[in-house]
Amino acid sequence: MAEDSGMDKVRIKVESIAGECQAGHCVGQAIIVDNVNLSGYLCPDALHSIWPWVQALRFRGKLPWGDEDGILIACPDAVNLVRFDVRRVREEEKKQPKG
Repeated sequence: MAEDSGMDKVRIKVESIAGECQAGHCVGQAIIVDNVNLSGYLCPDALHSIWPWVQALRFRGKLPWGDEDGILIACPDAVNLVRFDVRRVREEEKKQPKG
């Protein structure tokens, strides 16, 4: 059995775009943060806005409102607004074999 690292994976998913994202993000695009590795490209300006929330979720913090496992965060470009769903990735519990 693997040792628990004390960190969860976090998924950053593009939920909506108002205008045209200058970084080329598309609705539905998802990036996984595993430890400090990103599975794909994320605009540096958006990453700067999102990273504190990623850190809280990675280290198993709970958000004090609504959904404790996720939050919607907007990039700082108010003209071409991209909204990201930042969410802890919960590992499915392993099923015990029957019998």
